[in-house]
Amino acid sequence: MWAARVNEGFLFGDLTPAAVETLKGVPMLIESSDTRVRDRLLPETCEVEEDEEHWRQHAVPELERLFMSRAQLVRRDLDGLRKMPDDTNSVLLVPDEHVNAWLAALNAARLALYALNDMTAEHLDVDGFATALPKQQEAIMRIEMMGEMQAVMLGDYEVEDEGGSFEDFVMD
Repeated sequence: MWAARVNEGFLFGDLTPAAVETLKGVPMLIESSDTRVRDRLLPETCEVEEDEEHWRQHAVPELERLFMSRAQLVRRDLDGLRKMPDDTNSVLLVPDEHVNAWLAALNAARLALYALNDMTAEHLDVDGFATALPKQQEAIMRIEMMGEMQAVMLGDYEVEDEGGSFEDFVMD
């Protein structure tokens, strides 16, 4: 995967079919009704039971709406995936106005994968991959790929400012 800055936003290219599959799973992960995911994304926050009930009644529905709107936005951007010229891999544009939604959606999806695969902090250590089960290893690779995308959008990785447009990189 490579990334570039274009006029419209961030461009992620050379996305393999596995990477595209991972990204298409983001909305499903953050919309999951699995209790492990819900507990990870909407954990208990208050020590006093009455305060927790108040938070659940008033804050959780708004957070759920935010997750849903982010999932819709990610789906819409994924509909714009295009094949790279002379390649089976794809290119994705994340428009500037969608970056915050993508950051939040990718973070939530990473947390969901972590929870769904019964992972611990040790799995993400340097030696953790070798001790993980095959399903957990796959989750680690997906979590890391999404983390790299977040790092690009947060400015942690230096990317080329191409100054061109999305259309300069894709086939008609």
